[in-house]
Amino acid sequence: MKPITMYTDYRAFLREVIRERKLCGLPCSNRWFAMKMKINSSSWLTSVLQGKKGLSKSTANRLSTILKHSASESRYFETLVAFNQARTIAERNLYYQDLVSLQKFNNIDLLDEDRYDFYSNWFISVVRALMGMFHFRASDEDYNRLASMICPPVTGAQVRKSVALLEKLKLIHVDKTGFYKLSSNAIKSRENTNSLAISNFQLETMRLAQEALDRFSLDQRYIGTATVGISEKTYEKIREILIDASNRIAEIANMDIEADRVYQINIQVFPMSRSVEKTKISSRESGNENPD
Repeated sequence: MKPITMYTDYRAFLREVIRERKLCGLPCSNRWFAMKMKINSSSWLTSVLQGKKGLSKSTANRLSTILKHSASESRYFETLVAFNQARTIAERNLYYQDLVSLQKFNNIDLLDEDRYDFYSNWFISVVRALMGMFHFRASDEDYNRLASMICPPVTGAQVRKSVALLEKLKLIHVDKTGFYKLSSNAIKSRENTNSLAISNFQLETMRLAQEALDRFSLDQRYIGTATVGISEKTYEKIREILIDASNRIAEIANMDIEADRVYQINIQVFPMSRSVEKTKISSRESGNENPD
């Protein structure tokens, strides 16, 4: 089985533990874990693995003891649980950095900091897009020129670091004439750990959208909103429409051979209330529903 420090999802790790114990003929039933954890529920482990229940710091530590983790493994498992269960992006960022430190201590490089940095700094994708629009060399003049084109402004030093990262990630390369070229027109994000970096990126672009209300005139921006009452079934239909629209926009942009400016397009849909039906069920279960 892989070392625990190679996992970024504690539930995936636990599933592998159970599989490994079965192969080795070791006890691994729900009842056995519940007994060892001193929890009066034989379905506890299943609920945890399905994401219906989480782990507290104390239960995570007890589980580490049962699985005979070393001190460093126990620390990693506790941090991994906190990372997976963090409710805010700020919390996830803090625990992410802890996981990176613990992995480096164990000589493992799984969380891919370079790609994390790509998505955590909004202007890097802008730098990359602009580099595909004009002849760009690694010179102070071009670094400063590109920096002056970005809204809101960034520095030449930030552009220089962005270019170095893009080259390291093989998203750009130098051609025979000494100019940088894009390695491909489109970038697709990876799963798991990058989801945090993408959340950071989305948070930043939403902040920029707010600032755009003051920064650009109406003819230079479009920000539409709609507050609607719909069912979950209709939500899924709308979500599919938005995904299709996003893919279509990307196709149109990739075919544009006259691109001369970078735009940020955000497509969002999120709940603004709790479900009426689920609220009724919750109220009935708690015995608080008004019979009228």
